[in-house]
Amino acid sequence: MVIATLFALSLMPLPVMSDSESAVSELPATVQWMGNIQSPRLDESSGLASSHYDAGVLWSINDSGSGPEIFAVTPHGQHLGSWVIDMSDPLDWEAMASFRWRDRNYLLVADIGDNFAARSSVSFTVVAEPRLDQISAEQRLKPLLVQHFTFPEGPRDAEAVAVDTQRQELLVLSKRTVPPELYRVSLDMESLESSEPSKSANTGHGAAHLQAELLTALTDFSKPPMRQVDLYGSYWPYIGMPTGMTLSADLLLVTTLEHAYLFNRKDLSQPAKLIRLPFAGQREAIAFAKDSTDTAYLTHEREDGLRKTAIYRVQFEDRDRAEK
Repeated sequence: MVIATLFALSLMPLPVMSDSESAVSELPATVQWMGNIQSPRLDESSGLASSHYDAGVLWSINDSGSGPEIFAVTPHGQHLGSWVIDMSDPLDWEAMASFRWRDRNYLLVADIGDNFAARSSVSFTVVAEPRLDQISAEQRLKPLLVQHFTFPEGPRDAEAVAVDTQRQELLVLSKRTVPPELYRVSLDMESLESSEPSKSANTGHGAAHLQAELLTALTDFSKPPMRQVDLYGSYWPYIGMPTGMTLSADLLLVTTLEHAYLFNRKDLSQPAKLIRLPFAGQREAIAFAKDSTDTAYLTHEREDGLRKTAIYRVQFEDRDRAEK
């Protein structure tokens, strides 16, 4: 497949400034269109995660309204298969992550969407990452951990998560608060080594709930100034909202509908660095490539379930980090 270079930072697009007109440090980057997602059932690609087994495999999920099904695709969008997690239908799956713990690979899917701030709790589910050469198409995936949690100041709508194995936590970034708030939820890694689902996998009324801890507000997201509102139409109010997040080492990479932002997990007080991206409608997900700290993949929703949803690859260079 021919990979077309879609966008390079040497070609400067419209400036993106916050309401305060503060300057944003930028990283040189190149974005490439990789291909269109071929599975007609993967309408929205709301979450994205890179396989820890194979650099040629990406995992994705649909948004709300679908069953508990995960999809495997190549970075060029070819369909590799789909598998159902043995659980009830999620209310609003919005994000996913992959991680490695004690030589085992896992996928985490987050049921954290709450557009109307009406949910008493949200949850995440962890399964062992399937090996495509060792799993049948009919096999259902067993949840190893299902954890419900709440936010300390009431419901939050969120679409972005990342797993930090070093700190044994799940990071969750709120979407509709201004500014977005970054939370941590304790992740019970020890339970993943058990062959049986952990006690917190109880999804009934007696399930133990954790409370997320607020780490900080992330204030570096921006959107175009009001004078450019006509260029974005109905998307403009949502441009600066985070819709996906991924972590590699201590690099926390967040996408909005328009651009991506790189944060330092070790020191969240440091300013973010801007990575300019082409505007491609409702961008929903981002994931670092396997074992990479400078390459990530992005996906977006089909517009009204029509047309195609594409996969893009972004490669960026953080010169400050390279010099250290």
